[in-house]
Amino acid sequence: MKVIVNENQKGLLFDNGVLKMILNPGKYHTFFGKTIETLPLEGEISPNSCPVQKILDYCPGAKALISEVSVKNGEICLHYVNGVFDGCLTAGRHAFWNEYGTHEFQIISTEEPKVQDVPAVILQKLVPGVVQEINVQDGFGAIIYYNGKASEYLGAGRYYYWNGAVKVTCALYDLRIQTTSVGGQEILTKDKVGLRVNFVMNWRIVDYVKLAEQYPNITDLLYTAAQLALRDHLGTKTMDELLADREKFGDEILAELKERTSDTFVEVVSAGIKDVILPGEITAIMNSVLAAEKRAQANVITRREEVASTRSLLNTAKLMDENETLRRLKELEYIERICEHVGEITVDARSGLIEQLGQILGKEKGNGKSK
Repeated sequence: MKVIVNENQKGLLFDNGVLKMILNPGKYHTFFGKTIETLPLEGEISPNSCPVQKILDYCPGAKALISEVSVKNGEICLHYVNGVFDGCLTAGRHAFWNEYGTHEFQIISTEEPKVQDVPAVILQKLVPGVVQEINVQDGFGAIIYYNGKASEYLGAGRYYYWNGAVKVTCALYDLRIQTTSVGGQEILTKDKVGLRVNFVMNWRIVDYVKLAEQYPNITDLLYTAAQLALRDHLGTKTMDELLADREKFGDEILAELKERTSDTFVEVVSAGIKDVILPGEITAIMNSVLAAEKRAQANVITRREEVASTRSLLNTAKLMDENETLRRLKELEYIERICEHVGEITVDARSGLIEQLGQILGKEKGNGKSK
């Protein structure tokens, strides 16, 4: 049987299943139990007919043709071909044909979980599962746990850890101002009115390292503290007091919250009552009271305007009574206004002008016609 080994290949000659030698490119004939397996020059040597150790240990001339590296448990190996990163090798014995290029190997222990002295561009090319990437954004802090034990505290940046014997986990903490809403809290006021209050507070972490050691769930703690502060404080106020000055009570509750959380390694920056929701019947009563108040205010304003108008008329009458010229001017003003609305006015000399105008206006008022 004829077998051809190409230029980009090497051949392995077996005699009755026993490895005999490495073959260079060329044409070969097999007979009497001989077989040939061809292997590519590119990539790792991985024969099907025998383990790679057989080639390395028993083939004549293998040491000169092959570059090899042994990787132990707890190690990885970075493989470079002609100075270019080619891949990552895990525990085992690995071999590569020298004709493929110049091989360099960098063995790194993974007993120390944190990756050091390896460029990020190479780490990003590693096969999934070899290394894990942890990104800490601006405004965050991170705690790194080795096998469940807090071991590192990180600021903003990108970090890499080996997926080796040590299990690495990460907890991120947001150091920016955060908001917690305490909604729908049922509060019974001092005058026995049931209200629903929506409360909001802004807070930030002061020391996330100590916080992680003593308070694993700070949001629940803050929520409970806000609930208790609302009940203790608003329960001593009447409904009218609460509605009159919500901002004042919000500041008082903020001071109480700061006192309650003084040893929790967080700072409550601001807090306030967002909404006060009254029962339906109380809302209807308050709307009726408000409507009555507005009607009373409207009546007061109307009476005030009427008094002012009467006072103005009285002052005008006094001036006209004391000044004949002013009275005459007023008569002419009324005549001018009348003439704007009628087409023709007839008067005679039998009576005064004002009297005749009065009679004319009286008739017009009675029949709705002008002459």
